[in-house]
Amino acid sequence: MSPNKAFTSKERYLKKLLVEGADDANVCYHLLRNHKIPVKEREDQKVNNNGIEIVDIKGIENLLGSLPRQIQASDSVASLGIVVDADEDMVSRWQSLRDIVLKAGYSAVPTDPDLEGTVIYESDQPTIGIWIMPNNELPGMLEHFCRFLVPDDDCLWEHAESIVQQIMQVDCRFPDPHVMKAQIHSWLAWQNEPGKPLGQAITKKFLDARAPYAQQFVAWIRRLYGL
Repeated sequence: MSPNKAFTSKERYLKKLLVEGADDANVCYHLLRNHKIPVKEREDQKVNNNGIEIVDIKGIENLLGSLPRQIQASDSVASLGIVVDADEDMVSRWQSLRDIVLKAGYSAVPTDPDLEGTVIYESDQPTIGIWIMPNNELPGMLEHFCRFLVPDDDCLWEHAESIVQQIMQVDCRFPDPHVMKAQIHSWLAWQNEPGKPLGQAITKKFLDARAPYAQQFVAWIRRLYGL
């Protein structure tokens, strides 16, 4: 019997994935759908089925603040996934999550995140999975992960980098941590359906759902939810 099935209390069956924003939810939704992983449809989130329920917690502070309650109130949850941005300090972000999970009674929490995506098992508790965008190692955010999905042979990406740098020298209206946001959305503006959101860009195949980091993320999802 796998660790996440060894329950002594009421049966757990729900699969939840907590994310910190709407863009994260959309990217996860479209990426998982591309890989034929069952996901609850937005209008059907409250229906009990075997699909993964993607929950937008609306901000990292809300996610971290509500996570202890999410864990403790998980009587019906078999697996609880957490996707957050590293932002500028990956080590600090991991430590915040690790402290919360330890305080919730989990003993086998690694000191460092698994580069393949962390999965934590605890008897009679939901399995917890943590993915820190972009790749459990580097600082950054969702847009850095999506950069990994830009096809290697795409000739426009260098132009997006160059043009954003030129704009920054003339009149930069965004902070340095958001340079990648400006680059990826500039690049998306030049596709044959300009301006698609990040999630839809996966479905439209502007972003490659079979790129190595996309495959790695999906493999983590499969491990976490026993798929």
